[in-house]
Amino acid sequence: MSHMLNHHDQAGLFQNLVLSVGTVLDLKSLLKQLAAQVNIHLPASQCLILVADEDDPVLRFGALHPAPSDTRTQQMLESLSLGLFNSSSPIIADWIAGNPFTLTAENTADQPELGWLLTMMAVDEVVGQPLMNRDELVGVILLALNEEGGEALESRLAAVTAAGALTIQNARIYSRTVHQAEAHMRELTILRQIDRELNDTIEPHHVFQMTLDWALRFTNAQAASIGLYDQETDELRIITTYGYDTSLEELQYLRAQSSSIAHRVARSGRAEIIPNVADDKDYIRGANQTQSQLSVPIRREDRVISVISVESKKLNGFSDEHLDFVEKLAARAGVAIDNARLFDTTAREREKLSHILNNTADVVIVLGLDERLILINPAAFSALRLYPYENYVGRRFEEIFPNTPLMDAYKRAQNGTDPLVEEVEVASGRIFHMNVTTQENVGRIIVMHDITPFKEMDRLKSELIATVSHDLKQPLAVMNGYIELLLMHRKLDENGLGFLDMVRKSIQSMRQLIDDLLDLAKIESGIQLNMEPVDVKSLVDDCLESLQPNILGKALRVVADIPDDLPFLLADRARFQQILLNLTSNAVKYTQTDGEIQIRAEHRDKMVHIVVKDNGMGISAEDQTHIFERFYRVRRPETDNIEGTGLGLAIVKSLVEAHKGQIGLESRLGEGTQFFLKLPVAVDDPTVVSA
Repeated sequence: MSHMLNHHDQAGLFQNLVLSVGTVLDLKSLLKQLAAQVNIHLPASQCLILVADEDDPVLRFGALHPAPSDTRTQQMLESLSLGLFNSSSPIIADWIAGNPFTLTAENTADQPELGWLLTMMAVDEVVGQPLMNRDELVGVILLALNEEGGEALESRLAAVTAAGALTIQNARIYSRTVHQAEAHMRELTILRQIDRELNDTIEPHHVFQMTLDWALRFTNAQAASIGLYDQETDELRIITTYGYDTSLEELQYLRAQSSSIAHRVARSGRAEIIPNVADDKDYIRGANQTQSQLSVPIRREDRVISVISVESKKLNGFSDEHLDFVEKLAARAGVAIDNARLFDTTAREREKLSHILNNTADVVIVLGLDERLILINPAAFSALRLYPYENYVGRRFEEIFPNTPLMDAYKRAQNGTDPLVEEVEVASGRIFHMNVTTQENVGRIIVMHDITPFKEMDRLKSELIATVSHDLKQPLAVMNGYIELLLMHRKLDENGLGFLDMVRKSIQSMRQLIDDLLDLAKIESGIQLNMEPVDVKSLVDDCLESLQPNILGKALRVVADIPDDLPFLLADRARFQQILLNLTSNAVKYTQTDGEIQIRAEHRDKMVHIVVKDNGMGISAEDQTHIFERFYRVRRPETDNIEGTGLGLAIVKSLVEAHKGQIGLESRLGEGTQFFLKLPVAVDDPTVVSA
C-alpha cells in the first residue's frame, strides 16, 4: 500500500513540475524556475543544476536556487566547466551512467571543481542526481538536503529528475528549432535579395560580379573566381576574380598549363571542399595566404556551364553550411548566366537579322496576332509604293492596302488554314510571288518576290513554244502516216518492224510533248473554263477506273475517302478530271510495288480540300522548290526508267490557279509525297446552303 502511495505521489509531483515549468521554452528561464520548484517540492536548502553542453562534452552552470549573494561566486559558476569524457572522476562516470552520487569532502578531495562546489554550497554533503534522456546525460541536479533519505524521498527525487530531464530536452529542441528557423529565414531573405539583384540585369559581367560578391560575403572568404566551362573543348576560362595577388591573365595562364581544383570540379560536376590546399596536388596558388578552398559547379539543365571558387586564409575554412549556400547561389546564377548569354546571343542574332532584312530585295511584312504590322522592311516601301517616312508599324493591314489585289490575297490567307502561295500584281504593274504563312505565337509572315522579269520571259517562251509546236505537228503527222503505210505493206523483217515500232513510239512521245506544250500555252494565255458544279466522288472513281491496269500491274492498294455529303466543286469538269488524273498517275508511277495511295477530300472554310498521298520514293527538299516548273523532272537512279515530259505538274498548277485554287506538297525522301489542293465549292450546291 505504501509503495502504491509513493508511486502516486511520484506521478503527481512529475505532473505538477511539468505543468509548472513545461511551458517555459527559454532554457535559462526554465533552469531558474526548475531550481526554484525543486526547492519547493523537496526538503533541500539549495538546488544547483548543471547542464551538458550540446557542442562540447562538458557540464556547465545552469541555475542555483537561492541565487548566490556575491558577484564573484556568480562569475565562478558561469565559468565552470566539468569535462565528461576525459575525466577520471568516478563521480562523473557514475553520472554519465545514470547513477546518483553523493559529494562529500572525502571523495572530492582530489577533484578541485567538485570540491569547490561543495564548499560554495556550505554543506557537508550534496546529493548529485543525473538527468537522463534515453541513456544520454542532459544535466545533473545537486541538492543540499535537510533530512535523511528514505523511500518517499527517493520517489520524489525520481519524479524531479524525470521532469527535469524532459523539460530541459524540450527546451533544447525548441531552441534548436527556433535557431534553425531564424537561420532559414535569414537565408531565404538573402536568397530573395540575390534573386532580385540577378533578375534586375542580364548583362553578363554584372551577373558574374554579383554572384562573386554574395559568395564572398556569406563565406567570409578572402578570394574568389568564376570560370566559364566549355564541355566540348574541356576549356575552363576565368572571366572574373577578386582578392588574388596575380592578375586575371596570369591566373588564367597558370591554370591553363595544368589541371586545377576548379577544372576538376567542372569535369566531375561535383562540388568539393578542400580543408588544406597544401595537400591537394591540383591546387594552383593565386592568393598567397590561401589555406582552404571551396569550388562549386554552376549548372544549366544537365551540363556544367561555369565554376565558382572561394578561398580562405583559415585551415578548414568552409563548412557544410557554406557549401549549401554556395550551391543554392550557383543554381540561381546558372539561370542568370544562361539568360545573360542567351540575351547576348539574341541581340547579335537580331542585329544580323536586321541587316539581312534591310538588304534583301524581297518584300517582308510581319503581322501580329492582332493583325497589326510589327515589321516591314525597306524593300516593301519601294515595291508597294509606300511613303518612306511614314511609320506603318502598329497599323492594320486593311488600313494600308485597302481595295487592292494584295488585300484580296491576304483575306484568302485569313480564311484558310494552309499557307497561301499565289501571284499578285501590285499598283506599279509588277508581279510578285506572294507567300503567306502563319507562325504560332507570332502571327502571319508575308514574303513577296518580284517575278516580273521571269513572267515576261515566260510569256515570250510560251509564244515561241506555241508557234514552234504548231509547226512541228505537221511533219510529225506526215512521218506517222508513212509509218502506217510501211506497216500495211509488211515488206520488213522482224528487226525492221521492231525499229519501226520504236520510231512510232518516239513520234507518239513527241506528239504528247507538243500537246502538253500547246495545252500549257493555252492555259497560261487565259483559257476559257466551262465552270459548273462538279461531283468530286464520281470523278475520283472515273480516274481510278482509267488507271486500274497500272494499279493492278504494281499491286498497289488504293484508299479513296470521299464523304457522300461533300459539296460540289465549282470547276471545269474536263480540266478538273485532268488535274486528278495527272496527280494520281504520278502517284502510281512513283510508288513501288505493293505500295499504298490515298485520296481524301473534306469541306473546310468554304473550300474543298483534296489530298493525293502515296508512300513512294518521295521528293527531296531541293527538288520540291522546282517541281512545278516546266520540263523539270526529278533526276535520280530510281526514276530513270519512268517516262514523262516534265510538264504534267506545271499544267496542274496552272489549271488549279485558273480555278482560283491553291496547290502545294509535302514530301520526304523514302517516305512518300502528298499533294494538297484547295478549290472553291459551288455556290448553288445544296450542301453548301445547308452548311
